Amino acid sequence: WTPARAAPMTGSPRRVAGAIARAVRIAWISGADARSRPLRCAPTSPPTATRWHRGFGTAAPRDGDDDGMVEIDAFLAPFKNYEKTGLPDFRRLGTLSRTNEQYEDAAYDLRRVYDLLRALGEPHLWEKTEHTGARWGPGFQTIHVAGTKGKGSTVGFLAGILRASGYNTATYKSPHVHSVAERIVCGPIPPDAAFDERGAHLDPTTRLATHGKIDAETARIILDAQEKEKGTLTYFEILTVLAMVKFRQLGAEMAVVECGVGGERDATNIFTRESIAAVVVTAIGKDHVDALGGTLGHIVRAKCGIVQMHRPTFVAPQTRGDVLRRDDVNALLRSEIRAEGGRWITENDLDVKAFPTGEIEWTAEGKPVQLVDYEIWTDGSDDLRSGKHLAWVKRDLKGVRMSLVGPHQRENAVNALRVMEFIRCGGGRGPEDSDGGYRWSKIADGTMRVGLENAVSPGCFETVLPPLRGRVSTDEVAARERWSRCVDVECGIVADGAHTVESAQAFFETVGEIFTGDPLAVVVAMASDKDRAGFLMEVIKAKPEVIVLTTVPIAGGTERSVSTSTLKEAWEFCEGKMTSAEAYAKKKADEKGEPELFNPWSPPRVLVEDDFDAAIDAAVAGLRKGKRGREGAVCV
Repeated sequence: WTPARAAPMTGSPRRVAGAIARAVRIAWISGADARSRPLRCAPTSPPTATRWHRGFGTAAPRDGDDDGMVEIDAFLAPFKNYEKTGLPDFRRLGTLSRTNEQYEDAAYDLRRVYDLLRALGEPHLWEKTEHTGARWGPGFQTIHVAGTKGKGSTVGFLAGILRASGYNTATYKSPHVHSVAERIVCGPIPPDAAFDERGAHLDPTTRLATHGKIDAETARIILDAQEKEKGTLTYFEILTVLAMVKFRQLGAEMAVVECGVGGERDATNIFTRESIAAVVVTAIGKDHVDALGGTLGHIVRAKCGIVQMHRPTFVAPQTRGDVLRRDDVNALLRSEIRAEGGRWITENDLDVKAFPTGEIEWTAEGKPVQLVDYEIWTDGSDDLRSGKHLAWVKRDLKGVRMSLVGPHQRENAVNALRVMEFIRCGGGRGPEDSDGGYRWSKIADGTMRVGLENAVSPGCFETVLPPLRGRVSTDEVAARERWSRCVDVECGIVADGAHTVESAQAFFETVGEIFTGDPLAVVVAMASDKDRAGFLMEVIKAKPEVIVLTTVPIAGGTERSVSTSTLKEAWEFCEGKMTSAEAYAKKKADEKGEPELFNPWSPPRVLVEDDFDAAIDAAVAGLRKGKRGREGAVCV
């Protein structure tokens, strides 16, 4: 039996694993030909239709369509998309706004975004202005999230808790895996939703409103703006504005917004201080270095550019990467947050601790679940503005069953709980020059638990096929069919979008918790702007039996895809470094007269497959040739 050809994948490296997961399902489970759904747009008003046809050619409205809506995927397709082509360097991006350099061709210009928002009535603002007062009702508060790693998962945890608490919560994430509608989600958990015996929502994603269409009037205003700007508005800028319009139309109470690249000059950095409930900075790493200024200092500066005066700012612990670099990052973060006037919320304000139980369960769908105990420590006054210093009070969340697994997800959950506890106690919104505000009182321990358990993040350690021990007995027909089709494959297959040194460390730590002691095969495909050698060195540290180098499309194209020959060159460089290190270690052991201290390196089998499906086949076959036969895990 030969696996079917996988469909072209969409998304960027951070979510490319979601697309990989889809491809693996097609190749290893469904056995059916992938079908790509053609883009379709709904009609617009007559004045717009002509311009729509001129701008989009074959995507013009069809006769007989009368819902007055336009599909976002088709509408955005012609605009400049840096996720597909790759970001230019900082000299064109205009990311160093605090320096004296002048940028004639700034790829990111917030003025364009502000002008478009004004034309649409400033839907992003909490406070009323001359524009918002005429068009919109009450606004929404925003939790703004920046960072290198963990942004998507943190957004998932925050939104899950808010939705479980009954708030109409909107999320804006990027990039997407299958459809742009995944980025813009709005709604509370439906009142008729089904829950299991633990209170976890059984269908946490599909029952929420994902909105893949915009009204014709909004499309007309955007096309007018694009004509005025002489075609310089980008895909991400327009999509960000569309998200704000959707949130306002759907009556969002709280929005959780993820930055795209950097923060200071990112299209999402449009909120006023009055609109910000909290700012969150996740783990910082060296990604998009050339786009953000060329140094670690420039990266931190860009991320902290979203910090607002007197607004609460939550910073995730910097636990991965070089120790000296982590110290530098923490010092830079303190300096930049202080310069922006934000208030860094520390463990002296409130503290949350995570204690993994070490138990891993497998669901009926074949997904791993980690059990974690949390401790929440707050001031005994339960009021962050009271000024009273009473004894600290501890609350426990025992046995939280998180489907987002791994130590890094526990860190992300801790940061999300700190944010939720802070605004529950009255932080996040209030009078000028104050961190305080009224309490988001519907947030409770029970809703925190449900939110953590419901959180999902596509492409983050996504289990495409569980190992044999994870294929639990189930009444679900679809699951039983998947298991039966893979009866000759006992290993597990997981997909992840890790593409930096830090994310590779987090991924393989998670592999060690889920597949403890199991042999590994690793399939590697990368984008052209990533640290290939650094990533492969982390793969070597995981001691896989097999490494398969392959290539995949990124954002539907190959402009950013690294060829297998380039990956092979990176591997040969890493192999040379390991050989040199091994020779040095042997020399030192011999000099000490203790040769038994020398532990020789056992290099893995390295295969090269240009075809992605063949790469998966080779990885599974490679495990079968190992000492443990069919067992183990294929990490894609």
